[in-house]
Amino acid sequence: MKKEYLIFVVLGLIIFGSVLDSISGPVALSIRNPFLFLGGEVLSIYPLTAVSVAAKVLAIIIVAPLALSLIGRQYILKSIVLFVFAAILVLYAIQQFATGLTITPVQWTLSFAFAGIGLLIPSLLYLLIGLLRGTKKVLGDEGDENFQL
Repeated sequence: MKKEYLIFVVLGLIIFGSVLDSISGPVALSIRNPFLFLGGEVLSIYPLTAVSVAAKVLAIIIVAPLALSLIGRQYILKSIVLFVFAAILVLYAIQQFATGLTITPVQWTLSFAFAGIGLLIPSLLYLLIGLLRGTKKVLGDEGDENFQL
């Protein structure tokens, strides 16, 4: 899929999430940890918020590797950048809920937390690809000619 199409998908997901936020109205959660939102009781009270958060999480998970695709084939660097970005997103969300600050809306704070966890998957994949490419370079290119990374 072309990168231009992915950009439109990301924009569509963010707009969809924002429309759902407008429909569902303000959310007043009394939780201290963003991951408690996934509990059955809270999730059943805010179903539109859950869909909105899921759309934004998907948008963030798509846009981060899409932005890193500009770097090229430096997979270890991509892995490190994604891991640091994921850690910052999760730590930001935990701090927002723990201190009760409202710098960002609750829906976006939840999206940051869950996207941070979701970004660990591409981070680990980039790390694995980078290690395999490094191993291939060390061992030489005389292996299987159909093996491409």
